[in-house]
Amino acid sequence: MWAARQQRPTLRVRAARQPLPSLLRRGRVVALSVGCFLLPWCVLLSATLPVTTEVHNWSLAWTGLDGGEAVAALATAVLLTREDPLAALTAMAGGALLIADAWFDVCTSPPGTDHVLAVAEAVFVELPLAGAAFWLAVRLVKDR
Repeated sequence: MWAARQQRPTLRVRAARQPLPSLLRRGRVVALSVGCFLLPWCVLLSATLPVTTEVHNWSLAWTGLDGGEAVAALATAVLLTREDPLAALTAMAGGALLIADAWFDVCTSPPGTDHVLAVAEAVFVELPLAGAAFWLAVRLVKDR
């Protein structure tokens, strides 16, 4: 009965599978299209968005971002415990969320002590944790 169950590949034993060429081609076209669209879009936004705005769901936005970071970290821990190679994906997502958190903390903090604290938190907490998450993701992919 136990032998009949298929097990997920672990970090130690993983058969290398190559993606289909058509999938790579389509993925490259989509990524290139999105990147080429977003660059001029950023220029347009920087020229047209107001300098200040009132936000009605401020606490919900920050709670959601921090919650996403927590879910990514916990999912990475669970997947590492199971020796699942998908831990590289959750680590990468967590790192990206931490960079976004640092960016928005610094950009939205008011001048003075709050801004100094936001920069300190970004430099000494969020960005190092993001770097560690990216390092882990790269190591997991290289060690397959």
